[in-house]
Amino acid sequence: MPSVVIPAHNEENLIDQTLQGVVADRIEDLEIVVVVNGSSDATAERARNFGHGIRVIETSTPGKCNALNLGEEHLTRFPRVFLDADIELRPGTLRTIIEAARDELHIVSPTPSFDLTGASLAVRLYKRAERFNPYFGTGAPNGSGCFVLTEQGRGRWAKFPEIVADDGFVQGHFKTGERGSVAGTTAIVQQPRDLKSLLAVMTRARRGGFELQTKFPNLMQNHESHVAGMLKRLLVRPWEWPAMLMYGYVRIVERVIAKRQIARGETGWGRDETGRSS
Repeated sequence: MPSVVIPAHNEENLIDQTLQGVVADRIEDLEIVVVVNGSSDATAERARNFGHGIRVIETSTPGKCNALNLGEEHLTRFPRVFLDADIELRPGTLRTIIEAARDELHIVSPTPSFDLTGASLAVRLYKRAERFNPYFGTGAPNGSGCFVLTEQGRGRWAKFPEIVADDGFVQGHFKTGERGSVAGTTAIVQQPRDLKSLLAVMTRARRGGFELQTKFPNLMQNHESHVAGMLKRLLVRPWEWPAMLMYGYVRIVERVIAKRQIARGETGWGRDETGRSS
């Protein structure tokens, strides 16, 4: 008897398709909780009107980790699915990943499919290079915005701490052999449509990585860097060099901006709105 928790902040344009992906497989006795946090739009109303026994919790306090903690207070079942509110699961995906979370595989994710509709050339080049990074589509979490935990796996920590890199925090509790992506599944992930938005998202991720290293250094042992291997694969493909150059540019600039933000004490989320249009 599985459960799903969906933290949602101003996702009125995407919440319907996210919930449709959850209920599409008609899983019996599925607990679904949507935690609308710090929203100023109609996310909560749309989630309530969706039906299917979905429970909607509202809090004026923004923050994804706080929303996850609130949602879990109302869940009792495992395996437990953690799903971002802007992710669309293709039919069959939810049932398959839930069934895969068992035995020694304590955390699993679907295979991400990145929606680049309307994206600029710069964003497309960056994502083209990123295809050579095995992090995306292998292990879990894997950039899909969705992961499933067994009851034993979820028992490895108490509440989610108030940090930016929640996926990195979760990953740090599992060895490589305990994490997996499930073939034949699809999670559609919206992407930034322009370079400015891409840099904002990547800067947030970089800042989150710095924060994770500082607050939870013991968890970094379960994080692998794939950049060196990725660049080697790109270097032997001259036709991919424009993508490699764009990738390098973004990664350098995001690091610089993140360090500046940390020095100034900035804590903004760095949210992309270009991929959330209706």
